[in-house]
Amino acid sequence: MKIRLNPNIASFAGAVFVRAIALTWRMEWRGRGNLEEARRATGQVIFAFLHGRLLVLTWAHRGMNIHVLASEHYDGDLMGRIIERLGFGHVKGSTTRGGARAIRDLAKLLRRGVDIGLAVDGPRGPRGVVKQGAVEIGRLASSAIIPVTASARTRRLLKSWDRFQLPAPFTKVVVEYGEPVIVPDKADSAIIESGRLRLEERMTAITAALDTELGHTGSEVWPHEDR
Repeated sequence: MKIRLNPNIASFAGAVFVRAIALTWRMEWRGRGNLEEARRATGQVIFAFLHGRLLVLTWAHRGMNIHVLASEHYDGDLMGRIIERLGFGHVKGSTTRGGARAIRDLAKLLRRGVDIGLAVDGPRGPRGVVKQGAVEIGRLASSAIIPVTASARTRRLLKSWDRFQLPAPFTKVVVEYGEPVIVPDKADSAIIESGRLRLEERMTAITAALDTELGHTGSEVWPHEDR
């Protein structure tokens, strides 16, 4: 039987853990020009990331009042509570289950000038396959989608569906922004699908390149063989 801790206690402990380990990392940012380009184009942006790279990106964007979508089941709610403690907004829902409401809510936030973050292959995968939600939200709100990823020189990849990345203390960690994707508000289904594929390709490319540069090989490099 799976043991579920009190979410208030568990989220407090989770936020303490993130701060404790992340304060030791040697951080480097790349591709900030891509983020600046996205902001010049649309103002507010959608940060699109892989579910398994969430830990580093949560730390790298803490305190910026980015609103992140988290599912309503226990694990998603717990993650939402943890990121709230790190200075994020937390929107409950999913772009796949009952997705219309979540998509509308996130588009409203963007139109109000608030950035949002989406795990584009979440909440349950398939790993690395970008769902259509981010592109649809970007279309509705006329917002740029900026792919962002992270890798660490020394790390552990958990045996979860998303191969969650846990960097070691004191290791080098790199955060990288890719080229933004912008889908026009009048886009038809073919253009939306083209935008989704473009986002997936850019996310995969920058993640695989970072993994390789930081010394990882074989199944440790994104995308993984069992995807």
